[in-house]
Amino acid sequence: MFERYTEKARRVIFFARYEASKFGSPYIESEHLLLGFLRENKATKFFSTSALTADSIRQQIETHTKVREKIPTSVDLPLSNESKRILHYASEEADRLGHKHIGTEHLLAGMLLEKDCYAARLLSEHGVSLESVRIGITEEPTKELAQPKSPGIPAGYRWKNLLYNPASDSIIVEMARTNTGHLPMSRLFTRHKDAAAYERVGNPADDVSYESPVTCEKQPIVIFNSMKWAGGGGNPDGVYTFDLRTKELKVCVAKDALIIPEPHLRSWILTLVSLSDDGQTLHVKVGIEKPVSGSGVVQYYLASLGLADNKLELLSHLKDIRF
Repeated sequence: MFERYTEKARRVIFFARYEASKFGSPYIESEHLLLGFLRENKATKFFSTSALTADSIRQQIETHTKVREKIPTSVDLPLSNESKRILHYASEEADRLGHKHIGTEHLLAGMLLEKDCYAARLLSEHGVSLESVRIGITEEPTKELAQPKSPGIPAGYRWKNLLYNPASDSIIVEMARTNTGHLPMSRLFTRHKDAAAYERVGNPADDVSYESPVTCEKQPIVIFNSMKWAGGGGNPDGVYTFDLRTKELKVCVAKDALIIPEPHLRSWILTLVSLSDDGQTLHVKVGIEKPVSGSGVVQYYLASLGLADNKLELLSHLKDIRF
């Protein structure tokens, strides 16, 4: 499951497992991931104070938790549910930013996204915020990113995705904005294959991202996910359809409208995967929070979504967080 992780990120997991064994914990908890991160990143731009070290954090953890008998390193220790969610969030952060690999910085963001975990509270106490981490991640050099030169696409965008709709002979491009700080914002542009200039799809607000577009062979449409960013995080804002001939834009699946045939706390569409030829069935990656022992755990699925009734059919549990 760690094929996409950088070597440094893999060492964070290794160190976290070692820290859990030292504390005699039967699970790798969020605080062990934080200790693993600090072991691998003794000096980092994300921390404004030198007081945040592995030793200082370990002292705080020792006063917060009961230290049990050390567990031998030969014993396999599983990730806690919180830690599993942290790894999911880290994967999503990398995906949102268009990063091929999951690095230590994505793991740090994942800890902060799991807001109620002990690691997030420790980081907050030391002045580390999700926004500062995201800004730090996106301040990496971007000279290698190709800048678009096509008419109709403003400056400040980079190429992210290219689609073609045969029914309307239209080209669709997803472009990532480069002037939004830590926010991974996208816009969609289209043009007829013989036209010179692109036209923008819709007029989204500055805090709304149009992303993960899909199209099909026989219908002149493109369907895409909409995400609204506020308070340092993204919230699903519905799925939209755009008619490439009439230029009509309308809501296809309203937010919170999914019908799921099993108990759950909440659900949301993360990315669109494909669209059937008749334009009536979407395949999506969906996140579902299910109740577990008085709390909840997030699981991810490949699912089929009927656009006529918003009914979701779960096709496959996505256990591999690379997706």
